[in-house]
Amino acid sequence: MVAMLPGTAAAALAAVGVAATTGPWAAVRHTLNPVAEPLLIASVLLLIGATLRCGRGPAALVTLGGMTLFASMYLFTRPQPGGMVGMSGSAPMAQTNAPLFYAGVAFVAATFVWSALRRRRRTCQPAWRRTPSPA
Repeated sequence: MVAMLPGTAAAALAAVGVAATTGPWAAVRHTLNPVAEPLLIASVLLLIGATLRCGRGPAALVTLGGMTLFASMYLFTRPQPGGMVGMSGSAPMAQTNAPLFYAGVAFVAATFVWSALRRRRRTCQPAWRRTPSPA
């Protein structure tokens, strides 16, 4: 979940006309680029583990959302129009697939709603049961 925050913030800023590639945002982006992919994978795995206690449905939905987010951010990127050069000065920058990204965010948000409803109905169970130790 934490790995999605920079992308979501950048999308929100872009919606109001603030580019995340200039000014102080460029330094933050340059610092977070090397750890963004492993952080996304780790956070999706933690979300899957956390939602397992509410059933296979929410866990499958967060898995689908995580795979969709990963695909939109790292697999189905497209070069930025205009031939702009990236932060390193040699590689062209890439844009994420926005509809796929927002679909992934929607899947993850739906998982939180589904899990909250199941917790409210008290149908969530522990992911594993501790066996009592023999005394």
